[in-house]
Amino acid sequence: MRKARALLAGILVVGLGGGLLNAQPAGGDALPDVNLPGQTTANLSPREMATETKKLLTAMEGFHVRVLQLQSSARKSKDVIKLNCVNEKLLAVKQLLNIAESAENDLTEAIASGDRDAQVHQYSQVKLAHERATSERDEAEGCIGEEIIFIGPTQVTTDGPPIPDDPTADPHDPFGGTVVDIEHVGWATPIGADL
Repeated sequence: MRKARALLAGILVVGLGGGLLNAQPAGGDALPDVNLPGQTTANLSPREMATETKKLLTAMEGFHVRVLQLQSSARKSKDVIKLNCVNEKLLAVKQLLNIAESAENDLTEAIASGDRDAQVHQYSQVKLAHERATSERDEAEGCIGEEIIFIGPTQVTTDGPPIPDDPTADPHDPFGGTVVDIEHVGWATPIGADL
């Protein structure tokens, strides 16, 4: 059971972060460096890992609350597309929060047993879940987006170069201004003589 759980946890770590966790052995009492996918190197004691894990979980719970607020907003707007998008992100945040909480429990066990490899592994799971939850929260914000508000008609004025050969600006307009009396044409046929 324990090996199956460790295998599942390993698959989740690789699946969540798309990266690997490398711990290099150090000499003496020094703690090994922990390389996480975000290219951060940390030399954390078990107590620091537990403290950081609690901070990350608190932040993830805040993400969960925020996505719930976005879900409520989408429901109020009665926009099915936004609601479906936010629901998908909410489900992902809940799952990641569950993974992180489980990893926190396993980290506590690993700290109690003194298993450094398990400590690093469980801490990395929490860290990766936090990074993914941050991404899911940001995507949920994108699902809602900003509303575009229309307030009255828009007036557009332009200042640009003059239009070449603009017929409305011709000073020699033959059809404007003066009325010219035109003489009728004489007809060469008897049909036009009545006019």
